[in-house]
Amino acid sequence: DQTNAAYGGFNKIRFKQNGEITVEPVTISDERIQALDENLMLFYTGIIRTAEKVAKSYVDDIETKEKQLIRLHAMVDRAVEIISNGQLDDFGTLLNEAWQEKRNLSRLVSNPQVDEIYASAIDAGALGGKLSGAGGGGFLLLYVPVEKQPDVKKKLSHLLHVPFSFEPKGSQIIFHDQHKEYKEEEQ
Repeated sequence: DQTNAAYGGFNKIRFKQNGEITVEPVTISDERIQALDENLMLFYTGIIRTAEKVAKSYVDDIETKEKQLIRLHAMVDRAVEIISNGQLDDFGTLLNEAWQEKRNLSRLVSNPQVDEIYASAIDAGALGGKLSGAGGGGFLLLYVPVEKQPDVKKKLSHLLHVPFSFEPKGSQIIFHDQHKEYKEEEQ
């Protein structure tokens, strides 16, 4: 998550065994980004969890998760292809497949409350979704066709809907010199 936030935009990020991280930008037209943006909704579940504890629950036993990890890895190229020039609703379906695989990594990735929220969103018209980060709670990203968004918003009205849009530039340092302003006012 930190790497993605730092770079912004759409990237294919590789985490190598030696600790090295490579970031390959994925070029997507502004129109496609806007269309994807319009079909995504973000909700705060209100469920507080320790991401480190959730991630540790599947990292400690990673060797037994090889099949799920291989399937998740293969979904990356499919996602890039769909986002670049496929039917965007297929991305929602793929997001659902990825969520089901991620849920199999550990019993801590989801819980009955998250499962109920997710099922409600799907029943209301979402095609797929995932918890951001390690899982267990926090924010739920959903792919919802525009015409179904009022239904999903109504069904999840007990959650905080967080409007967002993609950030192409990533994290930026913002510096405001209050000392300079103070000096200018004195003059």
